[in-house]
Amino acid sequence: MPTGKEIDGYGDSMMVGSLHALDYYFPGIRLDARSNLRWSDGLAAVESRGDRTRRAVVLAFGTNAGVDREAVVDVLDALGPDRMVVLVNLMGPFARIEADNAALAAAAESRANVIVADWAGAVRNHPEQLQADRIHPSLEGSHLFAKTVRQALATLSERHTGNAVVLKDLPMP
Repeated sequence: MPTGKEIDGYGDSMMVGSLHALDYYFPGIRLDARSNLRWSDGLAAVESRGDRTRRAVVLAFGTNAGVDREAVVDVLDALGPDRMVVLVNLMGPFARIEADNAALAAAAESRANVIVADWAGAVRNHPEQLQADRIHPSLEGSHLFAKTVRQALATLSERHTGNAVVLKDLPMP
């Protein structure tokens, strides 16, 4: 299970709204997130960091422009097979959400080092943790977002090591 100092995060407004929670659950995480970024922006960010990219990477793009599976594959190819990668799926009142999440799942499917963090599934059961736009997490929702990423990293760690990861329950700050 990677520590925060071993994780890079790249994303759009979903990650921006969860910066403080991600830093709480993963102290030392290095985040590169801005509103309205697309998957192609993720590729540029990953390529610009190059070999300085940490061993685990969290990717959260697609809120505004949707998911282009080819662009996701390009980012995954740039990261290579030796890093742990979490793709965070999407939630929102868009007709494309199901197709976007299917594209993320398909991109991850054949890569042992990639997992999808099911943000949509987690927040679907807690709609009160979204802002009024029904897209972005509230303060409490940002912690659910970070916990969803944390669980995905734990599952990926268990998959590779065969050792159970016990996640300590952290109180809301």
